[in-house]
Formats: sequence, structure tokens, C-alpha cells
Amino acid sequence: MGGGPLFILDLAACALLAAAAACRGRTYGGHITGAMVLACLSGLSLPLLRDGLLGEAAFSLDRGGYLAAAVAGGFTGIAAARLSRRWAACFYWFDSAGLGLAAGASASKAGGAGLGLTGCLVLGVLSALVGGLVRDMALSDTARAVGEPLYATAAVFGVLLTLALAAYGMGRPWQCALAGAALVAALRFLRGRRRGSEME
Repeated sequence: MGGGPLFILDLAACALLAAAAACRGRTYGGHITGAMVLACLSGLSLPLLRDGLLGEAAFSLDRGGYLAAAVAGGFTGIAAARLSRRWAACFYWFDSAGLGLAAGASASKAGGAGLGLTGCLVLGVLSALVGGLVRDMALSDTARAVGEPLYATAAVFGVLLTLALAAYGMGRPWQCALAGAALVAALRFLRGRRRGSEME
């Protein structure tokens, strides 16, 4: 993932996961600096875990774009928490979009590294979930990966769709990743609507 559209999707995933973490951190009463630290931890955990498992940890550490994306996402999340009355919706969609892009981009990178189906599935799902797990553990919050029915499951379906499209040659790697991310977002949208109807 040296550059191009897939790298841009990866940066977007980092930024969105960071934005979700900062938004949640601020609404929990955390200081701006604390929220920014949490944003960087959550956003950077995606490339660090994935590339570390692929034996390329130095790659993500040496790319300043990841840190810049996490910082930009952190400022976005802090602004959303402060300026928007619908901060919960902002958090939900930052988190859902970040989850989807992380799943798709990581599955594409795993496939490009020559891993088999099992390896791609495990790496894609772990990479997608790690940002949210870091955030929720830091805030002593219930991890959404185990507390919501369409969180980890949505990541699994997104990874599987990305891999299936790539296996049948139905698009470039970034297009397959984007399709997987779209599926995750659609599943999370259905979950959000269902939860909203239950609260009415």
C-alpha cells in the first residue's frame, strides 16, 4: 500500500477512527489533549497492528500521512463533540465508516501480500476492530465488538465481500475495498435505524 487510491482509503480509515475516538473522549469529559492522544492511539493502531502482523511495521511508522490523518481526525471529532448537538450520531457514523474502510483496505492489503482466505479474514477483521477496541478500553466503555450484534459481524461481511470481489477479478483492489466498506456502512445503517425505532 505504497500509494494510490487504496492508501487514501487507508488514511481515511485512520482519520475516521481517530475522529470517533476524539468525539467519544470529549463527550466523556476528557480534556482536548487527552481526546487527541486517544484519537492518535485509535487511528494509528490500525496500520501498526496490520503492518506489524505482515512484517512491515516500519512502513507505517515511517509514513507521516498516518499521523497526519489521525491528528486531522482528532480535531474533527473534537469539533463534532463541541459544536454538534447530535454528537452521538456523529460518533456512530465516524466509527461505522472507519470500521468499514479499515476492513476493506486491510483485506485488500492482506490479499495483495499473498495470504490465503483464512489469513486475509483474520487480518482484515482484527485490523478493523482494533481501533474501536483501543478506544473503548481506554474509556472503560463496553467494547462494541462484543456488545453490538452488527459490529464485528459487519466487519466480517465487509472483509468477505472485498475478498470475493478480488478473487473473481471484479474491480481493482481499492474498488473491492470500497465495496466492502459500503456493505459495512449499510449494515451499520440498518442497525442504527433499528435501534432508533426501538427507542421511540
